[in-house]
Amino acid sequence: MEKWKLVSLILVLIIIVETIAFVLLYKPAPAPAALPPPPTRYDQISQADLVRYALQEGVALSYGMPPGWAHYGIAWKTFTELYGIQHSDTDMGSAVVVATLEAAKGHPDADVADLAIPYAIKAAQENLTDCYIPPHFDAVPGVFKDPNGCWIAPYYGTIAFVVNVDYLKARGVPIPKSWKDLLNPVYKGMIVYQDPTKTATGLITIIAAAYANGGDINNWRPGLDFIKKLHEIGNIKYVPPLVPTADYQKGEVPILINFDYNGLTYKYSPGFPNTEVIIPEDGTVSRAGAMIIARGGPHPFAARLFFNFIMSDLGSLLITLAFAKPSRTDYTPPAFIQQLFPPAQAYAKAVPIDERALSKVLQDVSNAWQSEVLPIASAIMPGFKASLGDPLEKDPSLKINPYLLQKALPLIEEYVKNMKVAGSANTALPGLLVNTGLMLPAISLILLDVEKLGKLV
Repeated sequence: MEKWKLVSLILVLIIIVETIAFVLLYKPAPAPAALPPPPTRYDQISQADLVRYALQEGVALSYGMPPGWAHYGIAWKTFTELYGIQHSDTDMGSAVVVATLEAAKGHPDADVADLAIPYAIKAAQENLTDCYIPPHFDAVPGVFKDPNGCWIAPYYGTIAFVVNVDYLKARGVPIPKSWKDLLNPVYKGMIVYQDPTKTATGLITIIAAAYANGGDINNWRPGLDFIKKLHEIGNIKYVPPLVPTADYQKGEVPILINFDYNGLTYKYSPGFPNTEVIIPEDGTVSRAGAMIIARGGPHPFAARLFFNFIMSDLGSLLITLAFAKPSRTDYTPPAFIQQLFPPAQAYAKAVPIDERALSKVLQDVSNAWQSEVLPIASAIMPGFKASLGDPLEKDPSLKINPYLLQKALPLIEEYVKNMKVAGSANTALPGLLVNTGLMLPAISLILLDVEKLGKLV
């Protein structure tokens, strides 16, 4: 028995000695260095350091940037493949974004968000955004940015006529070239535009018609009167709350008033009617979508890296692949994309919307349409109802034409190589596009989410 007591005592002493030795000799792994305060300008930090800090965060979270929203879908996929930073989105409308940021009181779940500019202005005024100047900021027109970088619009589109050419041709009807042309009785029951009480596109349609009829954003009455006249003479077919992509694809919409990027997507996608996109020669408007960095977001460096990315030549290229136009005036899209747009001179009378002015009149325009035009629409179209709600929800968009994406591969490869040099000087990037050099296989991963075949042009 004494023997076992002695053995037990020895074992206890050994354990005590080992424990003391462990405590004395153990050196814990150094904690990750605390991140510095995020910059307010891109030139306050090297791209390599920005990438390094963003990689420590590892994730970028967004509001209102769903994969189906074409330029963001492909942009986030490329961003992830390039830098190895994962992305997750919570889709919500502009008003909900602002309400969510307000409720979070500086501790939101997201880092960046896409929302209509009037709501971006509101968020900035309420100190819900981080101000950040990304690259090429000076090349963005003043109507498309906050002067302090509290929001920026990376892309825009122009209100156009999206025309089913074969439908009109079969009936001997000419393609309309101007708003005035739409008053021709030959277009009876052929014109579709979106509900101004439900969508930004519907509201902007009225503003565009105002510019073509002697008005402007502050004098929008000529536009409302014009749209009212189209209803009175029976030229309006119906007024949907969303882009009627399925109806257009089935050939049920002869003339759609909508953004050029939607019309061009139809034009160059398989399974759609023979389409022409007309920029009205008597005037129209262009309108942008805004992007913000949420104040107090969990991944501020990843947010800034994405801003740098979307404003880069690569980000601008990806925007043009969705037929939107980058807001940067110092970026020229490649010729193979430019030739697909209406000629540059067609946009000569397209006026960029002053969003600050729009925010002051949009409710009046919506109310006037509801009180003056809706009764006529309801009388002509039995059962028609306007859906009331957030008037600035984003419109859905088709995915990027894969033919164009494949055509753009050499440019994408060049941009990625340049970004690798800028971003990996002091950092080992995990992104597939950077490290493997297998550009085509990497892009093929992106292509899995787009249509199988693009219409060759």
